[in-house]
Amino acid sequence: MTGNLQEVLCGWQMAKYGPKPIVPLPGDDELSSHFAKQLLQILRDKGIFRRGNVVVLPDAEAGCLRAVRAHAFSTWVEHHLCCYKMKFDRNGGPYQVLRTMTTEQAEKVLACEDLWRGLPQIEAVHSARSLSIDEETGAMSLLQPGYDEKTKTLTFE
Repeated sequence: MTGNLQEVLCGWQMAKYGPKPIVPLPGDDELSSHFAKQLLQILRDKGIFRRGNVVVLPDAEAGCLRAVRAHAFSTWVEHHLCCYKMKFDRNGGPYQVLRTMTTEQAEKVLACEDLWRGLPQIEAVHSARSLSIDEETGAMSLLQPGYDEKTKTLTFE
């Protein structure tokens, strides 16, 4: 992936799965860290966070954060992108085949510092809206539900 260009599904695959970005799974002579960086570019604003070096997702029903496990991550990403492998026909012509990332690959991505360091950091979790004080101005306000980047706080309703 170069710059802001991102290949997306088209044709019958788009009709089936929607206009999602596609990302090649690492093959021979490719690094998992590069794959993790590609995923980060797409996922960093999709409601996935980190708490320390652990990738987490908010659980609104329980009002807490849940560590993302590899077996769940491999299919969770499919809400936001599709992975593929390159195959070659009899004449050597390349074509893409959609694949779910393996649990082993998902484990590597979740453990990759290049991924989790790029995700929004959560330092505090509130089950209900709470008061926030701006350190610069002293102004008080209620934190809105969701993630507050300035305070690194996730607030549930």
